[in-house]
Amino acid sequence: MENQTDKESISKKDIILNESFRLFLKKGYAAVSFSDLVEATHVSRGNMFHHFKNKEDIFHHAVDRFVFQFLTDDAPGLLAFTSSTPLKDFIDNRVENIGRRMKSFFIMTKNTVTPANFMSFILYLKDNYPDWKEKFQEYENRKNIEWKEVIELAKKKGEITQTVETEKIISSIRNVYLGLSYRSALSSQLSISELKEQIHIIYDLITK
Repeated sequence: MENQTDKESISKKDIILNESFRLFLKKGYAAVSFSDLVEATHVSRGNMFHHFKNKEDIFHHAVDRFVFQFLTDDAPGLLAFTSSTPLKDFIDNRVENIGRRMKSFFIMTKNTVTPANFMSFILYLKDNYPDWKEKFQEYENRKNIEWKEVIELAKKKGEITQTVETEKIISSIRNVYLGLSYRSALSSQLSISELKEQIHIIYDLITK
């Protein structure tokens, strides 16, 4: 009986977070009322308050679960130490993982949220989410370390030239991703094939 109650409790909490996050993305945090959350989740106010303190608490938990998880959810085994082309493998792994995360995200949001909604939401978090700067910087630092490790490995294995400036390559590759992501927010959706093609142009330049 206790296990069943726990399952129901977890399920109810997931429903609240899933539907609330979708609503925050679509309408913006300020435009969503607590009544909107009750209606969207089909969860009573009593059950809402059983799991969360208020709308702000739901918002913070939803961001922690979906935004930071979305940014940091990488597949394991990114550094293929036995490969003769670790950088190429790393790039392909990352691009495929971005595609997988996008697919999962749009399934979770039931295809009712656009890239523009997500971009707007991220900009809102920049000024309204506690510790956003620190958490995002932590994410940036971790990504830079991963890229540095694999680029140095690629140099040692002779995959790329020794004269390659690591920081510039990291910046160039990540700017391609950010640029295409921004453009997709203004039009339709990020093209994974175009992202892969653009990054491989940079890769080809440093392997010649």
